[in-house]
Amino acid sequence: MRRHIPLLAAAGLAACLVESQPSRLMETNPGPDRNQETVAEIERQQRWTGEALAGKPSAEELQAVREGDADAVSDTRKRFRRLLTAVERTTWIRETVAEVLRGATNPDRLVASFDAAGRDRYDALGAADETARALAESRLRNALSLDDLKRALQAARKAKESEQKLAADLGRRAPPPDGGADPLQRLATVPMPPQPLFIDAAARWLAAHPGEDRALDAWPQQLAQERTQIRAALADLHLPQPEAGRTAEPPAEADRGEVITGLDGGIAAAEGGPAPDAGRVLQGGVEVTGDLKKLLAKRGAPLTIAPRAGGLYAFRYREQRPCGVETCNVTVDYVFDAHGRLVRDEVVK
Repeated sequence: MRRHIPLLAAAGLAACLVESQPSRLMETNPGPDRNQETVAEIERQQRWTGEALAGKPSAEELQAVREGDADAVSDTRKRFRRLLTAVERTTWIRETVAEVLRGATNPDRLVASFDAAGRDRYDALGAADETARALAESRLRNALSLDDLKRALQAARKAKESEQKLAADLGRRAPPPDGGADPLQRLATVPMPPQPLFIDAAARWLAAHPGEDRALDAWPQQLAQERTQIRAALADLHLPQPEAGRTAEPPAEADRGEVITGLDGGIAAAEGGPAPDAGRVLQGGVEVTGDLKKLLAKRGAPLTIAPRAGGLYAFRYREQRPCGVETCNVTVDYVFDAHGRLVRDEVVK
C-alpha cells in the first residue's frame, strides 16, 4: 500500500496545478515563445477585453446609477470590475509581446496586438474612471466599496509603471546577435489618460462615508501618492451631504440667492472676472445659491456657461490638477442643478 502513496500525492499535486493555472494567467510571464500558443492566448485576452469595452455603461445607465436604481447599480458594478480586468489584461498583453517578439514567427500579428492593447487600455481606464465616479455618487450607499477603488488605483498604477519599465527596457535592449532589423524597434509606448484616475471617485465615496478615510492608512505603500491625492481632493469638495436615501429639498425662499438669466447657447466670460451681477437671470432659472454661489465667489466668472440635459448647467473653468507626478492644465465643467447644487465636475481635456 505504501508504494502507491507517492503516485497519489503526485496526482493530487498535478490536479492542483491544473486548477490554479487560469487564475495565475495574468500574473505569470510566459517568457520567450516559439509557437502559436502565446499568440492564441493574447488573442483570447484581446477578445475578452473587447467584450468588456463593448459592455461599458451608457450615459443613461450611469445616470440611473446616480439616482440609486438598485438593478442599474448591481449591473454597473459588474461592468466596472470587467473594465478593471480589461486594464489588467491589456497590460499583460503589452508586457508579453515585448518579451516574445524576437524570434516570433509572426511579428506583424504581435505588433498589431501590442498597439491595440495600448488603445484598449486607454479606453478601459477612461470608462472605468467614469463608471467609478457614477457609482461613488449613487444615492445607494453600498453601490461601490473602498476595496473596489483600491483595486482600480492599483490597476492604474500597475499600467503606468509597466509602461515606464517598458520604455526603459526598449531603450537599453542590445541589438540582435545577427545584426538584422530588431522587431522591438517597432514597439512604441503610449501615454496614460491625462486626468488623475479614480482619485475624484474615491474622494466622493469618502465624502459619502464619513470616518472611512482611516481605512486609507492600511493601503500598501505603493499607493502612498494616490492616498495623498484622495485626501487633498476630499478636502476640496466641501459639498453638503444629504441624508442617506433622501433627496435634498429646494432651498427655502429666504435662502434663495439671485437668479441668473440669459442662457441661450452658452455665455462666454473672462474667467476670473467679476461674478454675475445680482438679479441677472440665465434662461432656465439657475439660482446663484449654495455650491454655485461659493464657486462664483471663489473663482469669479467662468469661461462659459452652457445648458445640459435634465435641467443642469455647466460652468467651465481652466485649472491645474494632479497628473501623474506633475500637474496639468485642464478644462473642467462644474455641473449644477437649477437650485445651485453641484452635481459633478468633469475634466473636458
